[in-house]
Amino acid sequence: MAYEVEEAKRLVVEAGKRLLENGLIARTWGNVSARISETQFVITPSGRAYDTLTPDEVVVVNIDDCSHEGDIKPSSEKGIHADAYKHHPLVNFVIHTHQKNATIVSITGMEIRNVYNEFKNVLGDYVPVAEYAMSTTTPLRKKVEKCMMMNPSCRAFLLKHHGTLCLGDSFEGAFEVAETLESCCAKVIKDNYLRHSWAKVYSEEDKRNFYLEKNEAGKMPETICDLGSSVRVGGIFTLTYGDGQKIDVDMSTGLGIGGIAPKCAKIHRAIYEEEDCTMIKHNTNPYVVAVSCLGEKMLPMIDDFAQIVGVDVNCAPWIDGDTDECAKQIGEGIEDRNAILIEGHGALLTGNNEGDLNALDIIMEKGCEAQVDVDIFNRPHYVPKAECFLMRTVYLAKYSKQIDKK
Repeated sequence: MAYEVEEAKRLVVEAGKRLLENGLIARTWGNVSARISETQFVITPSGRAYDTLTPDEVVVVNIDDCSHEGDIKPSSEKGIHADAYKHHPLVNFVIHTHQKNATIVSITGMEIRNVYNEFKNVLGDYVPVAEYAMSTTTPLRKKVEKCMMMNPSCRAFLLKHHGTLCLGDSFEGAFEVAETLESCCAKVIKDNYLRHSWAKVYSEEDKRNFYLEKNEAGKMPETICDLGSSVRVGGIFTLTYGDGQKIDVDMSTGLGIGGIAPKCAKIHRAIYEEEDCTMIKHNTNPYVVAVSCLGEKMLPMIDDFAQIVGVDVNCAPWIDGDTDECAKQIGEGIEDRNAILIEGHGALLTGNNEGDLNALDIIMEKGCEAQVDVDIFNRPHYVPKAECFLMRTVYLAKYSKQIDKK
């Protein structure tokens, strides 16, 4: 049964917060809607942060033509939600997520056939994959609609390189689909590793080492250099390193103010000289470190990676003992990107606020875990380069500025 409009708006706001808390989306990525009648639904607005979203900002949309009420612009994926309600009269809540495990499986382009028995009561016998098209476009809507029409009994759909679409007869029903799909995909990834590695038990650490050995890159490093984090204000940046030590560094000279700056200060200075950013963070997530060990440029397998991180991510060589050369190559390599891999030492991320860095952390870690898992599947597929450029350009010119105002 459709929701009353005020309850629907409240549930959509609640769903956005729950998605953030559960790590199923980052920033404003993904969208949520609820049916309010046979002809209308309410949906999250475009480009508004979920943690501050209010019911007054949730938009009423007409299923027939996607026209909307009020001055607030609805999610750009409203057409996909409209099609879900049009083709499924019993569906009353729809969630589009970018959840990690399901997104990783989507990259392979493989349907989940013969869903594990423990998940069948929620997911059914199989989970189909909608072919890739760039997000927010008519081609994507058409491909998702085709997938729904060809699989009328399914309530969970993988969107290649993108995420998921989860349909429910209620708020809780849609979340049950999303969470069950994530658990199912986690098991698909685990079983794929066990099958290819011949390992008897599953271990994240062993999986990363298997990936490195498979690519002739040895094993995970025993130690990682501390490259610190920093915040810049004007001509001075404050570097945090070690066990919480802080020092102010003069941008013009590179010298510490009131003390001796560690060598990594040269790297931060080189990045600030190259990029218009105010914050730098060293990400040492094990999957990011694993991908950095290959010493290769990283290409996007996920479209939000292309938008938020860059059309590709360079990997700067680690030249032990020559910080000046390291800093030079890192500064040059990060141009027009928000991250750079440092061979064997993870990645440095750049942003202008905590929201930027939190989103970059999530997307970088998801992207690197995808690189590892999809490589083990032996089915690497990358987002088309032209579309990476287009999505990145739109994000930098429009979307990131919009969210920074919130």
